[in-house]
Amino acid sequence: MTIPRSWGRSVLGAGHHRARLSVILMICGLIAMAGGIGWSIGAYTTKDDFNAEAYARQRIPVINAKMRDTAPGFILFAGDSHIDLYRQPSALCGRDTVNAGLSGTNSEVYATALEQLTFPHKTTLAALTIGTNDLLRKRKPDSESCKANIERILNTFEGKADLVVATAIPPINEQLARYFNLDAIESYSTTLAGVCARFERCIYQDPYKDLRHAEEFGLAKPGVMADGLHAKSYRDIYERLPLCRRLSAAQ
Repeated sequence: MTIPRSWGRSVLGAGHHRARLSVILMICGLIAMAGGIGWSIGAYTTKDDFNAEAYARQRIPVINAKMRDTAPGFILFAGDSHIDLYRQPSALCGRDTVNAGLSGTNSEVYATALEQLTFPHKTTLAALTIGTNDLLRKRKPDSESCKANIERILNTFEGKADLVVATAIPPINEQLARYFNLDAIESYSTTLAGVCARFERCIYQDPYKDLRHAEEFGLAKPGVMADGLHAKSYRDIYERLPLCRRLSAAQ
């Protein structure tokens, strides 16, 4: 049987169309994936700042919606990517949980975002990890500014959380020292602890101590970080915080 030429052209045309469509979809997928991890690597390996403010604007309505769907006395996880990457249990200590992590944010951006959140009722406990992005060298770290922003964050929580557990700033791999001021991780953590101590309902903890190099507070042990900046398992990290025990003791 002879196949008409027009059939052949139609078949070939459809094949080429499908091939082009596959390539386009693959490129779109790669772009989306790159966007998803951009805050993780692009924030310090490229000249362009990650637009943390834009990401916060997108996340705030989502966080507000999740908080509206909680029972009174929920637990809030707040902070930067060290919180955003945490796949927290839907219930903890018999209470609902909400992840309010905003990847790429420094203390200033997070303080502003937190003020824009709408709490339907008080959270019984807020776990806070913030400060890593304040140490980006290209943003010219400013300890006094960071201190003031942490005070803003804790002032906001004072009327919205019964208890705040603030953590030390996580360690970072030595290879990223050109992007982050590793030497300042300890002093910034000490500042955070000092600000926390001035608030009656704030407790300072360091769930990252097992990841730290024995001789340098801000330096991570070899092999303990997933990408030099983020922990391999935030579930393991935050399970080290005795949140339920702290909560029971505070009541």
